[in-house]
Amino acid sequence: MKIPSSTSPFVNSVFRCVFVSLTFLVMGDASHAQNQHDFGSWFSINTQGSLSSDLNSESRLRWWFDGHLRYLTNSGGFHQSIVRPGIGYKLNEQTSLWIGYGWFNELSTNQQPIFDENRVWPQLIRTKSLGRFNYMSRTRFEQRFRNNSDNTGLRLRQFCKLSLPLDCENRWSWVVWDEMFFDLNETDWGQNGSFSQNRVFTGIGCNLSGLNKPRLEVGYLNQFIRKPGDDDPVNHVLSANWFWTF
Repeated sequence: MKIPSSTSPFVNSVFRCVFVSLTFLVMGDASHAQNQHDFGSWFSINTQGSLSSDLNSESRLRWWFDGHLRYLTNSGGFHQSIVRPGIGYKLNEQTSLWIGYGWFNELSTNQQPIFDENRVWPQLIRTKSLGRFNYMSRTRFEQRFRNNSDNTGLRLRQFCKLSLPLDCENRWSWVVWDEMFFDLNETDWGQNGSFSQNRVFTGIGCNLSGLNKPRLEVGYLNQFIRKPGDDDPVNHVLSANWFWTF
């Protein structure tokens, strides 16, 4: 694909990244043409910072908080809200260990009553540079408890993210990530002891001016959910994510 030479390097980079992203997503979604498709929007706030009382130093102990609101058409609007605090320890500049709690309030897409789910989630995060790319991986192990069952669900989530700076100041970047979900046991409320879900995102990130290193990432998220015996749902989501580092 040839880009006109009169355009700036920044525009060229954005154009190529968008073209690659859309090609990848369209090809992937074609294999789910017979599935149940839904549309929605997800919003998140993601923050973390140092637990040190000295503002001029950075403790290895860290705190974490993320909150989410998710909407899907087949749920009549609201689908899920999430509150997820945690604490962590920074082993080095590239590696950190975390543990936390998550509260999930969800309305099923088949209009079943709203239910609550509580989770405990230890996780390992690693970051590094791969040439011009910034890479992050997150391995999270969830223990899931629902208010309508005594069964505990065990689930492994593997998240991998790449971001590519698009300008010399690293303010704009192309972002792509994928997260796979593996149920490790069966429960009476729906876990099947196998691969259960995949989420893939592509979009644009922007480092904003201001305190606490604000960053916004906006793009398209494709969520594939495996449901043995039924048509597998595929959700097409406009995803907006705000990041703060304290």
